[in-house]
Amino acid sequence: MNAKFAAAAMAALIGMTGMAQAMDIQAGGQPKLKVTKLQMGIQSPKTNTCPAEAKLTAWVFTNKAGSVPIFIARDGAGGVAGPYLVETKATGNGSFMGTYSRTLEIHQPTDARYRASAPKFGQLSNWVPLKASCKIGLGGNNQLDG
Repeated sequence: MNAKFAAAAMAALIGMTGMAQAMDIQAGGQPKLKVTKLQMGIQSPKTNTCPAEAKLTAWVFTNKAGSVPIFIARDGAGGVAGPYLVETKATGNGSFMGTYSRTLEIHQPTDARYRASAPKFGQLSNWVPLKASCKIGLGGNNQLDG
């Protein structure tokens, strides 16, 4: 009796696995584009002087070449920017990757966290900090001391 139950359970698992894989295939036998990983990093300004620049980069990893819309969110601010379209291409080692980069202009003290998302693909990046003290302001308001 246990052998029959085990065989039936195994057959059901094999059937479900086959159905799941079949659902991942588009018309024409090609697999659907999937985001396998989404990462983000921010290089905060290396100076206490403002205005300054920070560099934001997001890396999108997929199972094949394609276009992935991503969004950038700030923690606690409720604001989301995007979509930004990232084109993934073969990297040469069997994986596919694309990047989105931008320079952020910092004009005031900042201590915030950001992350990228690909909601169409159910992926979120890690939260990353952006910090700038702006202890030394360079002005730029065309004011004359006197």
